[in-house]
Amino acid sequence: MRFAAIDFETASGAQTSACSLGIAVVENGEIVQRKEWLIRPPSLYFNPFNIQVHGITPQMVEHSPEFDALWPEIEREIGDRTLVAHNARFDMGVLRATLVRYDVWCARMQVLCSCSLSRRCWPELPRHSLDALAREFGITFRHHNAEEDAVAAARVVLRAAEEYSAENMDELIERTRIRLGEVSPGSCVPCRLIPRKRIRRKLVYAPIETA
Repeated sequence: MRFAAIDFETASGAQTSACSLGIAVVENGEIVQRKEWLIRPPSLYFNPFNIQVHGITPQMVEHSPEFDALWPEIEREIGDRTLVAHNARFDMGVLRATLVRYDVWCARMQVLCSCSLSRRCWPELPRHSLDALAREFGITFRHHNAEEDAVAAARVVLRAAEEYSAENMDELIERTRIRLGEVSPGSCVPCRLIPRKRIRRKLVYAPIETA
């Protein structure tokens, strides 16, 4: 199993306001690299609600590099791996908007949403948020820390791969019937669940006995 899980934290509701990015790189089913970057957003306005959620303040990032300066290092860590994120629609929206904001080019990357994956794998669970899944599977992490969230999302995917005996991403998406999304500066397509095939059962009627 090989992929890179990421998580963004933002300064406000603006998609271009990324203030932190975490990554967990997985090779051969093991997390081999984990890291967090603090990012100076284009504006140093931080919504108080966002600060309350993740604890990052303008003072903590005012001397940090902006996204375009960090992207070459981030891109090297991702490589050609599939991207994973929990509620990937949000994180991939932030990634695409930020790439466009800084006029940064990158190749199209495939995306797997670990939340959608969890809904397919464990439909019996009442909630599929990252913290709920962590409690269910005994994953200890600090929620809304970008690095910790990325690692937790990676562990959810690895748990799913173990249950479905999937050795690589192709086997996992085939066995769980998920269509990968994609992200690039030019597009952001969410991954989606493919409806399971319905089995039509042929009804066999017993012959009517006649007197």
